[in-house]
This record gives sequence, C-alpha cells and structure tokens, in this order.
Amino acid sequence: MNDAIIEYYNGKEKSLDDIYANKAQVLLEALPYIKQYFNKIVVVKLGGAIMEDDKGLMKVLDDLILMKYVGIKVIAVHGGGKQITKLMEERNIKVEFCDGMRITNSEAIEVVKMVLLGEINSKIVSFLNRHGRIALGISGNDANFVNCRKKFYEKDGREIDLGYVGDIVDISKDFLLNILNSEYLPVIATLGSDSKGNIYNINADTFACEIASKFNAKKMILLTDVDGIKITEGTNEKLISKISAAGCHKLIETKDISKGMIPKVNACISALKNGVERTHILNGNSEHSILIEIFTDKGIGTMIVDDNEIAQ
Repeated sequence: MNDAIIEYYNGKEKSLDDIYANKAQVLLEALPYIKQYFNKIVVVKLGGAIMEDDKGLMKVLDDLILMKYVGIKVIAVHGGGKQITKLMEERNIKVEFCDGMRITNSEAIEVVKMVLLGEINSKIVSFLNRHGRIALGISGNDANFVNCRKKFYEKDGREIDLGYVGDIVDISKDFLLNILNSEYLPVIATLGSDSKGNIYNINADTFACEIASKFNAKKMILLTDVDGIKITEGTNEKLISKISAAGCHKLIETKDISKGMIPKVNACISALKNGVERTHILNGNSEHSILIEIFTDKGIGTMIVDDNEIAQ
C-alpha cells in the first residue's frame, strides 16, 4: 500500500498502513481472550437508558453478535422498567414501588407482558437477526422453564403484597442448553410462571444472576447507565475497577453504594457465591463497553470478584 496515502485517524494524520497495523494489533490483543472464552457461557443483562435508544441498542447488540461469531455462548436477559412505567401511566394504571420493587397487580402484569414480549423482546430479536437467523426470543414462562412462586416481602414488621412479582424456584437448564446447542442466541424476557399457570414479573438483575448461576457462567455482565461503582475522594469521584464481595459489603455499610446500585451489586455477589467466575457492572451507553471488557487488556467498568482474589 502506498505510504503517501494519508487519512485522519482519531484526529491525527496516519498512513493507511499504520491504521491497518493498529487494527491487526487489536485483533492480536483479543486472541488470548477469544481462546479463553471460546465455547463458554456469558450472560448479559440489557438495561438502562440504552433500551430506549434504538441506535445505541443496536451497537450493544452488535457486540453480542461478534461474541457469538467468535464462539462464545451468549445468553441475553432483558427487563423494561421505564417502558412499563410509561405504558402504565398512559393507561392510567397506578405506578407503585416498594424498596425498588414494582407492585404488580392484575392490570400491571398485563402491561408487563405486553412491553416485555410484544415490544422489547421482539425488537431485540429483530435487530439481532439482521445478521442471520441466530436469535430466539423467549420468556421464562415458555415451557415453564423458569419456575416461580409469589414473592412474599416483609417491611417494618408487616407483609407487603407485591402482587404478581415472583421469586425463582428452579430453572430448566436443559431447555436453555438445547437452544444454545442449536446455535441460537436466546433473548429472555424476565417473566416466570408457577405450576398453576400464573405469570410473574421478576427483577432483571436477579433473573440474570439465577441464569448465570445455573450454568456456572464464565461471566455475568449487567449493563446500566453508570460507569460502575464509584467512591467519593474529596471533591472527586473515583471509579473502582476491581473489588471483592467483602469490599462491596463495606461500601454498602458506608453508603458509598446505595439506591439502585445495591440490587445490582447483590446480584453479582450472589452469582459469585454460586459458581460464576466473573461479574461486571458496565455502562451500556459507552460504545462497545462489552467488547472492551472481554477482549482487551484495559477492561472497563467495575469487576466484582470472589473475596479470595484480592486482599482487603
């Protein structure tokens, strides 16, 4: 190639030879990680503002496509909290939460099903299948593969009726294995059902944790709207790139981890206790955050690991 040919690359002049050499170097850096994750299961929970931004969502799904085509067995899990709230408000259905959990009455569960299955799941599958017949949309109540019971929740000494909110009792591993072994990428809406056919809404972080734990997944990645776990040092915020479960508990006690980050962190800790090797909290709005985390030396976001990995 003619070295005289020049392009602007990241704001600097570079020859095309340099550009392609850099791309080759990126691929070589990814090689050991591709080998490490080949034929391994990675669970990705899609969530946050990215779910309402089709352009951004498609970029995230492109990451999943690349992971699949280099031999990673990807399982995608999604909720749809903001879209559910929006449709409930449009239908004049009361929106109520208790400690971050949606109180889901008979009207609300119908909206949940409409949004998760009719809107979000079908959209994700459609985007993925632009690359071929590779994605299969399902929910936990298909073939009752996610068996649930009604969640009972107590607060201040009294029981709170959350309605059709479920706790997972069991997951049919064989059902999902058949899908993965048929070379499909399962896209799972976070619903489950009981033996009587009642359908329940399940917290998406908890759902992802239970799926990852059932398969002793190589990684579980929770996408959200923030870069990860941050602590305040003086007037600055510092991103924690790696932390143990015990370290997380300390930060919850000091309230450095609070509000919506708590259930995500607890899901990661639970997954680690149940055989998942690595757990991550990433910003889904950061372009290609999943690929940077999996395939580069740099990493991104916060990785939560078992207590044995780092001294406190």
